[in-house]
Amino acid sequence: MTILADKTILIIGCSLLMLSPPGEPGLLQILSFLTCIIFTCFMSCCNPEFTGISQLPASSGKACCGLCSLLALLTFFLEPLEYYLPFLVYEMTSLFVKMPSKIYPVLKTAGSDTENIYPSCKMYFLSALFLSAALLVQICQNSNSALLFLLCGLGFFLSKKSKDLLQLSRSLHLLRDTSMENQILLKQKNQNLIRQQDYEIHVATLKERNRIAREIHDNVGHMLSRSLLQAGALMAVNHQEQLKEPLNALKLTLNSAMDAIRESVHDLHDDSIDLENAIEELFSDFSRYQIQLDYDMGSAVPPSIKYCFLSIVKESLSNISRHSNATAISITLREHPLLYQLVVSDNGTLEEVFEPGMGISNMQKRIEQFNGNFSVSTNHGFRIFASVPIHDKN
Repeated sequence: MTILADKTILIIGCSLLMLSPPGEPGLLQILSFLTCIIFTCFMSCCNPEFTGISQLPASSGKACCGLCSLLALLTFFLEPLEYYLPFLVYEMTSLFVKMPSKIYPVLKTAGSDTENIYPSCKMYFLSALFLSAALLVQICQNSNSALLFLLCGLGFFLSKKSKDLLQLSRSLHLLRDTSMENQILLKQKNQNLIRQQDYEIHVATLKERNRIAREIHDNVGHMLSRSLLQAGALMAVNHQEQLKEPLNALKLTLNSAMDAIRESVHDLHDDSIDLENAIEELFSDFSRYQIQLDYDMGSAVPPSIKYCFLSIVKESLSNISRHSNATAISITLREHPLLYQLVVSDNGTLEEVFEPGMGISNMQKRIEQFNGNFSVSTNHGFRIFASVPIHDKN
């Protein structure tokens, strides 16, 4: 809109100057007006972004120089066209005039190239020199040279002002886009940090549960076992009828406490298993392979399924080391809306004819206990696929 307003001001001023003194426009005046309109339309097509000639493609730069040179030549043959020379000044300013230094820091911050403002091609320099000379000659020969000089100065000012504003607008948009991109990246990093923090808290909680289970088993469990032995010994040596019933009650109480402790310890130990860490610990025995783990499962996976998948991964790694010449192993564990999925594959070929053995049979039985699906493929390396429905996870 800024460029359109500039050209509207110029065309009104140039047309009024051409028609002074007022009178009915002749054919030459109409042709000059149409030529100016066609010239500015073609220039807008060749340089739609209103940028300097050094930033234009080579074909667009040559076209702009050719159009300006053509208009300058036509002024020698079409006299009324001299009054539209401010349009030539306007376009030449946008092509050849350097941007002010105050814009450099903004463009440098935005990442624009401000080093090569002037064109390096000699043709562009010669074109600018020829056009400037033609402008001076034509303006000096015009009867209204003073007013024409003023209009050319106005065209120079408007063009420079519009070019500066457009460059600032582009740099502002680029800075805004860069800022938004940085904000998105920062948000993603914050989300990753939050996920990592939640994961570390989850691992720490599981370790603490495991420690508590171990302490209960080693201390309380042993003391209860010793109490049961002592109660049994007292019952064996006791010969008083009135103490038999209290000793039996004591032994039953200790047995109940022992069962409760044992159940609590098992529950704590089962809940303290981190499937991802447990699988990664298996990799230490298979360091000669390049193993890629893609783990995407929630924290609410039932312990029975954790043990099942852990056993399958362990047996799969063992089978790969014994029967395949693979160098890379891929392990994928995913939690889908309706099922848990496990895929183990390698990039090798079997060294011998593979026949499912006891290990594969045990894997299949484990999955079938959860009404899941299990399959083994050896077409493109060793591959195990297992899935367990979530609604049958208990």
